[in-house]
Amino acid sequence: MGTFLENIRQTGRKIGSTLKRIGLVIVDKLRKHPILCNIVISVLMTIILETLGRQRADFSSIFKFADERTKMFLYSILIVFLSYSIVLIVKRRLFTYIVVTLLWSIIGIVNWMMLNTRNTPFTYVDITLLKSVLPVMSNYFTPMEIVSMGALILIALVLLVVAFMYLPMEKKLKRKKGFLQLAVICAAFSGVTALGFRTGDLTDQIHNILLAFNDYGTSYCFAITALKNGIDKPSNYSQKKIDSIMKETNQKVEEKEKANKTVKKPNIIFVQLESHFDITQVKGVKFNKDPLENFHKYMKEYSSGQLSMPSYGAGTANSEFEVITGMNLDHFGAAEYPYKTVLQDTTTESMATVLKEQGYSAHAIHNNSAAFYDRDLVFSQLGFDTFTTKETMNIKKWTENGWAKDTVLTGCINDALDSTDNQDYVYCISVQGHGDYPTTEIIENPEITVSGIKDEALRNKYTYYANQVYQMDQFVGDLVHSLEKRNEETILVMYGDHLPSLSIEDEDLTYGNKYETSYFIWDNMGLKKEDGVIEAYDLGAEILDKCNIHNGVMNSFHQTRKGTKNYQEDMKDLQYDMLYGKQYVWDQKNPFQATDLTFGIKDIEVSKAYETADSVFIVGNNFTNYAEVYVDDVQVNTTYHNEHLLEVSKADLQDGDTFSVSIVSKAPRVLRTSKNYIYKENSGN
Repeated sequence: MGTFLENIRQTGRKIGSTLKRIGLVIVDKLRKHPILCNIVISVLMTIILETLGRQRADFSSIFKFADERTKMFLYSILIVFLSYSIVLIVKRRLFTYIVVTLLWSIIGIVNWMMLNTRNTPFTYVDITLLKSVLPVMSNYFTPMEIVSMGALILIALVLLVVAFMYLPMEKKLKRKKGFLQLAVICAAFSGVTALGFRTGDLTDQIHNILLAFNDYGTSYCFAITALKNGIDKPSNYSQKKIDSIMKETNQKVEEKEKANKTVKKPNIIFVQLESHFDITQVKGVKFNKDPLENFHKYMKEYSSGQLSMPSYGAGTANSEFEVITGMNLDHFGAAEYPYKTVLQDTTTESMATVLKEQGYSAHAIHNNSAAFYDRDLVFSQLGFDTFTTKETMNIKKWTENGWAKDTVLTGCINDALDSTDNQDYVYCISVQGHGDYPTTEIIENPEITVSGIKDEALRNKYTYYANQVYQMDQFVGDLVHSLEKRNEETILVMYGDHLPSLSIEDEDLTYGNKYETSYFIWDNMGLKKEDGVIEAYDLGAEILDKCNIHNGVMNSFHQTRKGTKNYQEDMKDLQYDMLYGKQYVWDQKNPFQATDLTFGIKDIEVSKAYETADSVFIVGNNFTNYAEVYVDDVQVNTTYHNEHLLEVSKADLQDGDTFSVSIVSKAPRVLRTSKNYIYKENSGN
């Protein structure tokens, strides 16, 4: 072992010595012409970033960007150049070059990977999503890919440590000159930036982050998502302005209430279908049969149309944010995810709070992880009472890509409706249609076959997606049938959160807008059929208006002010006031408290425990694959057999021990726990 360690040390010294010699040569050159070196490196790094971002092996897209968007191409170089300018004032110049280059390389590589897997670029906000993404990485990458990424990160860290230890430092750093040069560069950058915003060449209002990366470049878009978030304070924001908006809104609400005083209180169910849209509207693509038979049927029979969504290809959380809160994401910063920013520590009005004022209970359901997009926190901030997630479900059917199939949701929705004696508001988020869509055939004997697509890889993607949509459509039909059997007035809204990541553009669609998905509004109350295009942030208000429910700031605002002068301007004022301002709409006191969110509907029950030669078997109800046994509050290794049976080692559970069964997410977080049970309390079990 000693010889082995000595060999490692010698190898390390040799590598270090080599790095030092190379470093001395490079440092000598950098010492003489650092600014020129920065320019050259910045141009090369920008070309690399844009090549990765545009997913082209050749440079044609770069030439096009530089030709058609010359100012932005040069500004992208300037951003990178600014980041490298830090080397002017540090002694570890070469090491700093390596660190800055590594950071930009990570941004470029991760951006390329996200575009490949989710059809959405990498933004600063995604760094804040890392905690919730880690538990579901296996859905996007193979185990080998995950291991490879981990290995590369480890190697990079090791090399950084070695570089820090052995690379030479500047011996005669002219720090005053360096600071002066850096100050001039920063001043020039600020001036160019200010001019760019005045001329309109630069913008901080990005509504389509995917297109923005192509139009403005990787470095700019990543930077703006870091610097620009939330809602800018409106120039005319004041209590007087907010009072004026609310006065006009309240007057019109009074008029509506006088015209129709009958308030209807049906169960209200929203089902947001993952990556769902009318695939039959893609030009030139044909199917052996209608993959959306049920959806098309209900669109013909009930109110339906197109729903205008804030995202394309990804961004589920933003679609549901608009629907739940009634707020328009156009008024937020670039690539904003309010779930990851303002709603982390702020409660606000939502469909849940509005309906709870009417005596409803509020339930969220999602057949994916509780922690994804931090929903386990955010749904508490939005006023939901319960949250049923895959951890609390007994899911028996999974897609070939590892996502839970939506068939499990019918029972979950009915369980939520059965859990109270009053009316219920249910917000359900599906997951079956989630990407990444495979380029190879992975479904044996697919129910839906696709023709009209020459490219085999793309045809395989469509085939996989179409079959998921077909199965989701069976869930749509099953859910409606189950609701028909209930003796309760109900409104069911079903819609897609965004188009799938299948490189679909406006010109590929018969209706010509890739930001629109289909919806229908089923009911058993005889509501009048009304078709049309609805904005996602207005959907909730449309439904409540049919019930003559007009409470809530955003709800009443949309119902009375939609289409009027200053509609968007006043909406922005209200959103700012509620989330970032003085909250004049509530007399400067937020009335909403975070709820004590209950995970799942059914209690975990332990009825008995018995032992065999090596194991203890725990019998009960409502166990899931995420069930863990805790003995005296210490988690022990648990084997899940079925919803009624768990197994632990006999060595972990002794006579007289107190144990419980908990549902634990991968976050990790204990979501739900049974009552305590004493094993062999009287030595009679």
